[in-house]
Amino acid sequence: MVVVNRWKQTNFFDMKTSLLITVLFVVAILMSFTAEKKPSSKQAKKSLNGFCNYVPSGSIVIDSDTTTVQAFYMSTTEVTNLQYKEFLIDLKMKGELEKLQIANIDSTLWNTSFGWENNGFKDYYHNHPAYHDYPVVNITKEAAELYCEWLTEKYRVASGGELSLKFRIPTRAEWMRAARGNDHSSIYSWEGPFLRNDKGLVLANHLQIGTQNLTRNLETGEIEFVDKSHRIYGSSSEDGADVTAPARSYWPNQYGFYNMNGNVSEMISDGDQAVGGDWYSPGFDIRNESVKEFKEAHPTVGFRVVTSHLVTTEH
Repeated sequence: MVVVNRWKQTNFFDMKTSLLITVLFVVAILMSFTAEKKPSSKQAKKSLNGFCNYVPSGSIVIDSDTTTVQAFYMSTTEVTNLQYKEFLIDLKMKGELEKLQIANIDSTLWNTSFGWENNGFKDYYHNHPAYHDYPVVNITKEAAELYCEWLTEKYRVASGGELSLKFRIPTRAEWMRAARGNDHSSIYSWEGPFLRNDKGLVLANHLQIGTQNLTRNLETGEIEFVDKSHRIYGSSSEDGADVTAPARSYWPNQYGFYNMNGNVSEMISDGDQAVGGDWYSPGFDIRNESVKEFKEAHPTVGFRVVTSHLVTTEH
């Protein structure tokens, strides 16, 4: 895979200045968060101020079993570095050091997970402003659950008690419902079984190996991948991403959700699993059905949040 140093391609300030700007910006967000106008019941039910979209009740088929899912709201994108940084700064400001230790990002995993050295992601991905809108990764499930608890309290305070919400990690059934909509047979969260649209544009961020890496075994007649040492990878510019892509990339599905397939695999509350595939997954492994084991923080796994308890008070 071609790794491009995005921070070297743009004319940003040096690292110390960038971090200072980031801290000041996030503090401003924290201050504005509590001062924002209280949403009306109608506004809240529509989109939770644009952060989440509504998914109506319905059924979903998973592994040949049909499950009924109650209506819920889900964040339109994966939780971003900037959103998560707001959480970390708030924990630090409040002196909640035990929670902060659990919630902290392990940036070293950019190197240790893949055997990479000096690629820059360890130092820049979670800190540089160029990556503010990219999905947060390298956190544990316990950290994601702490974020949900914190977000629940933030919405309670910001709404003056008008919104009673409990944010959490989605179940697999909820995630599948949001990805598939009413099409129980959909392979990806968009219409059709293809990874490109009719203009040839890539529809998701995933590992593009391509037919140039397939060979026919003349003895068995089967199609196989070529030996890894001879494999030819397509340019990362085909999908516009170095590793991850911004959380609001490509095209939303019918419910307005971005990157349900690819970009980062997403944690679910059902056991030690992440779904939907990621930037390191080939096309077959970013299907709606795709599941992989997730037991510890990793550069390919992030999360989004859901909430299903909505109580509002009109004045």
